[in-house]
Amino acid sequence: MKFGQVARRLSAAALMCGVAALSAQAREVTFRFHSFVHATSYQQVKFFEPWCKRIEEQSGGRMGCQIFPSMQLGGAPSDLFNQARDGIVDIAYGNPGYSPGSYLSAEVFELPFMMRDLHDAARGMHDYFTANPGPELAGLHLIAVAPADFPVIQTASKPIRKMEDLQGVKLRSAGRYGAKVLEALGALPVQMAAGEITDSLSRGVIDGAYLPWSAVSLLNLGSLMHHYTDFAEGQDRMYTSLQLVMMGQGTYDRLPDDLKKIIDENSTPETSAEFADAFASTANTELEALRKASADIYLLPEDEYERWRAAVAHITEDWIKDANAKGMDGQKMLDMARAAIAARQQ
Repeated sequence: MKFGQVARRLSAAALMCGVAALSAQAREVTFRFHSFVHATSYQQVKFFEPWCKRIEEQSGGRMGCQIFPSMQLGGAPSDLFNQARDGIVDIAYGNPGYSPGSYLSAEVFELPFMMRDLHDAARGMHDYFTANPGPELAGLHLIAVAPADFPVIQTASKPIRKMEDLQGVKLRSAGRYGAKVLEALGALPVQMAAGEITDSLSRGVIDGAYLPWSAVSLLNLGSLMHHYTDFAEGQDRMYTSLQLVMMGQGTYDRLPDDLKKIIDENSTPETSAEFADAFASTANTELEALRKASADIYLLPEDEYERWRAAVAHITEDWIKDANAKGMDGQKMLDMARAAIAARQQ
């Protein structure tokens, strides 16, 4: 490359950096957005980045985000909400399930057979948390809430058609309540990091996993999992984990009224439905790919579905007792959560 070309490219790069610097200086607010997922995750690409771009455009560039994926600002995923609450970061994406027992008002949505559609559930959950944030979420301002895409039972060699087929089957479990439902059905839940699943399958440490559709290609499981058991349309799903995007209340309170209004307009039930679509659209893409590959996908018939519901009913009863023991009205919380979802169910 000639010297003149190099000089022109360097000048262009310097100009771009200068524009970026001026743009950053023109902002009144740059939110530090901390997340446990990586920069190319569907959560960031499909929701975090569009949301940040939208508030920047609507504020005329006065506010925007700097996203820090993969816990780049330090701490563990279980620390994220406290980081936002304490002002260490401004916005945090986290999962209450990483702090078992600490977010009972949120855990109600992880109980068995609470919901069937991600978008409707997200709208209902947003309604619930707006009206009933619970003491655990004090100091936090809701941006969006959604259920993760629903896990399905994935096995390497043994097809699961009925409850008896699960007896003694070792499955990598998804979350605290995911493990509870598997155990209630007779399976042996195994806790391990997602990165260990492939090797554990090949060595026979586990027989399969209880994971969402989106994990199949993410973890390269397509050549290892040969059978999938899912629920049919119209059936409530057995488990999901709760996902929350929260702004620190202190951060929100410091904003001028016109910028607060923009945040409010981008923190609605429809915002949560948009967040849910990041999970739903990814799951649908994965599911369609498996169908085209003629994967063995089995949907539970209604009579078997009712057997599974009955087998795990005690988990909800135990949660009510636990909530009551901690000074909450467990039955009331459960009824309100179910009513919030039912009101949005189409």
